[in-house]
Amino acid sequence: MKNVVLVLGFCIITISAFAQHETVFGKARVVGGFGAPIVEFGIGNDLNTAVGGGGGVVINNFFLGGYGIGSLNFDQLINDELTEIEVGHGGFWLGSTFKPHKVLHLYGSAKIGWGAISIPIDDNDFQFDDLDKIFVVTPELGVELNVTKWFRIAATGGYRWVSGANERLDYNDEDFSGAVATLNFRFGWFGWHRN
Repeated sequence: MKNVVLVLGFCIITISAFAQHETVFGKARVVGGFGAPIVEFGIGNDLNTAVGGGGGVVINNFFLGGYGIGSLNFDQLINDELTEIEVGHGGFWLGSTFKPHKVLHLYGSAKIGWGAISIPIDDNDFQFDDLDKIFVVTPELGVELNVTKWFRIAATGGYRWVSGANERLDYNDEDFSGAVATLNFRFGWFGWHRN
């Protein structure tokens, strides 16, 4: 009887070893991480240059991280009342690369964040900031160049969509939304051994 129990126990352990559960991230593994200065330019619109930075964790060909970006003085909106306009936002940054081991390869990402439009207003010698909370989504697609094992440059085109601008000061969401070109300078480790 003891031998039967041992054989049965061995069979159960063997079967359970082969019957592993599949999971969404079962084969995902962290292969690196990076930090990146970001420069964003308006394309064919009045969007100012925005600068910032971000970073993330590289999981296979996918990355997940965060970003922060800001720009200053939207000249087309400046009038007698408005002397300066600041826009800043930050949040999640996620993206992916296709065949990242190639010198030049496809790159896509999306920045999803929250922020504010800040306008200093001088009203009868009383200065205050009009602060509008905004939601920003910026999907982008382009190419990335492997300069060295630890440095990559991504050039993309995308669209910045802004929601939440207050229209009582003669600006709206469309004034801060539009097509953008972006340069990302990613420094870090990208799992170079993969092919």
